[in-house]
Amino acid sequence: MFPLSAQQQIIWLQQQLNPDNRAYHATAVIDFHGRINPTVLRHCVTDAVGRHDAMRLRICDGDSAIACQEVAEHVDVDIPEHDLRSAEDPEGQRAALLYRTVHSAFDLHTSPLVRWTLVRLTDSHWQLFMIEHHLVHDGRSTVEFLTDVLEQYSAEVTGGHFVADPAPSYEDYVAYTGSTEHRARVAADVAWWADRLDGAEFSVDFPELGSRRSDLFDYRGAQHRQTLPAELVDMVRTASQESGNTVFTALLAVYAELCRRHSGQNDLVFGVPLANRPAVFERTVGMMVNVVPLRLALDPHTPGSEVALDVMTAIVDAIDHESAPVQDIVKALKRSGRGLDNPLYNIMFGMHDGPCPTLDIPDLSIDMQLALSAESTKFDLSVVVMPDEVRHGDGGDHGYELVWEYSTQLFGPDDVERLATEFEILLRAYATHPFEPIGTLALAKVAPTVGAERAECEDLPAADDAEPAGATRSASAADRRGPSDSLWLQAFRDILERDDIDDNTDFFNAGGYSLLVPTLLSHYESLSGWRPPTSLVFEFPSPLELEGASAARRQPASGIQG
Repeated sequence: MFPLSAQQQIIWLQQQLNPDNRAYHATAVIDFHGRINPTVLRHCVTDAVGRHDAMRLRICDGDSAIACQEVAEHVDVDIPEHDLRSAEDPEGQRAALLYRTVHSAFDLHTSPLVRWTLVRLTDSHWQLFMIEHHLVHDGRSTVEFLTDVLEQYSAEVTGGHFVADPAPSYEDYVAYTGSTEHRARVAADVAWWADRLDGAEFSVDFPELGSRRSDLFDYRGAQHRQTLPAELVDMVRTASQESGNTVFTALLAVYAELCRRHSGQNDLVFGVPLANRPAVFERTVGMMVNVVPLRLALDPHTPGSEVALDVMTAIVDAIDHESAPVQDIVKALKRSGRGLDNPLYNIMFGMHDGPCPTLDIPDLSIDMQLALSAESTKFDLSVVVMPDEVRHGDGGDHGYELVWEYSTQLFGPDDVERLATEFEILLRAYATHPFEPIGTLALAKVAPTVGAERAECEDLPAADDAEPAGATRSASAADRRGPSDSLWLQAFRDILERDDIDDNTDFFNAGGYSLLVPTLLSHYESLSGWRPPTSLVFEFPSPLELEGASAARRQPASGIQG
């Protein structure tokens, strides 16, 4: 048994807070066109599961404040097969089957935290669904695992000999992150981020689009998929080469400008996923990706090419300091880490650049579809860029697909389609005039900057007149006022190690953070004999409120005094 990695801890906590969300179900659909031997394919998947310990992980959290994990020596890999060749509506049945497969919950205590399904659509067209829980998955791991499977398949169906490339285990990776050397690097990187993010605005809002932000993020989401044609990508590549940056930095610069215009904010923080893999673990399968808070300051008078160069500098600096876990940066900045949404960024931009395995298998071609919608989202707005090589290997036309995933609490389909359309218009303008001021590009077609005066003209209640958020909740809690030295108050003081905490102290404002909540709950359970649900502290963060909420929710138990 061994601890969760820093990345896994966040996912585990989010799953505890909202067990019904599917935002951490990662989906890949692999298309096989031609002749396929399903028996051999099943055998290859089973062998690959045996080679990669992350595919045999299960969570152990019965007696722990923070969960641990262990690797099962052996797991039964079940790959059901569905033949839809004679179905009345094969595509409809395929879509319904995929929906059920993606939305079925994982039992985190049972391995594997991955499921596979084989579907036969025609005599020469098969699909393999692969749904992974993010506790054992990141994008690069998916590519490494599937490459392993398909290389073995290729060898077996062509009479070759397969020898898997050796790779350290995921348990080795977790042990490495606990080493003295790595912890020293983490401490230095956290200090760098704290300085870099001092005074930043940690939320990018779109006042002209969607709804006003809810107090409680509920993970409900949807997707819009956008194709950038190869000719446009080639234009961006040429413009980037002329100015000394990359296609990705140009895309992110244009995205940042789009967000600046809609938000009216020149100081922006984006979540950007980085591989976070030490060299020795390049082929290891498991959850290793880290999303860093990239801060960009945009001046609309700066040429687009220079903005892209600034973005590249920021990314290089971030890569040099990528070992800092988000929760450690949150603590260093004393941000409220309530766990219901991310306190450092609410929008994300990333690239999935792990290519589809390229294999020479007679009479067989392979494509991949990634990041399919689970009707959930981890952020207000997230864009993932996927080059054609990711989906089709060398057979792609080198266009890009953009997956816009968004919170349906905040945005409607028309809002996100508008953003995607404006992004393409702005990108084309950048590719045509990369040395023009970025704030002047395509102004007639892309939303101008939101003026501060616009907010003043909106028919909104003044701050002094608006009912404070949580007023009803606080009042009802006050009606149920408990003793001044309640068990919750004692638990707060013990865990936060502060004697100045009173009944009205907010746990998060007093130095608490998301991953300390399970420790608080375990300690409260030792004092009271009752284990509250994890979400209770996030909903009622003071001892006074928790006393009232606990009294309302606690079920009587024999032999335990209330």
